[in-house]
Amino acid sequence: MPEISTITAGVGLAQATYKSFQFLKEVAGSDVISAYFWHHGERIEGSEKIEIEIHKDASNEAIWWYSVKPVDDYVFVRIPIIESCTHELVGTIAGEPNPNAMYWRWIAPVLPGRLYGGADPSNIKVDFLVFGYKPKALLKHFAPSK
Repeated sequence: MPEISTITAGVGLAQATYKSFQFLKEVAGSDVISAYFWHHGERIEGSEKIEIEIHKDASNEAIWWYSVKPVDDYVFVRIPIIESCTHELVGTIAGEPNPNAMYWRWIAPVLPGRLYGGADPSNIKVDFLVFGYKPKALLKHFAPSK
């Protein structure tokens, strides 16, 4: 049975995320959009503006990466529906030295005290939410009045 503190932390994170997006929604001009997706990238419901692209690993069908198709003036936040069983990896575009936060995938967390081979872990099948907002609206909201 999970410890109470673990459950409380998960609920607290969900509440903090909800409050953050509620705040964004209330900021004039932030125009929050959202959508709910199956693990394979198909929209269940939500904004038609948000589209997911799947980038499959050519050498391993158990690995794929997600990205959100760009929408002018928007940035996107993604959240797995069952966050407690996931760990997010960020992808690196071939030929670039640093990871790019626009590409991600979720895997199961590694068990503590275990040694694993060098193979990349498979994706975990988890449905997810994507929220988009306009960061310029936040700047205007917090900018000192002249």
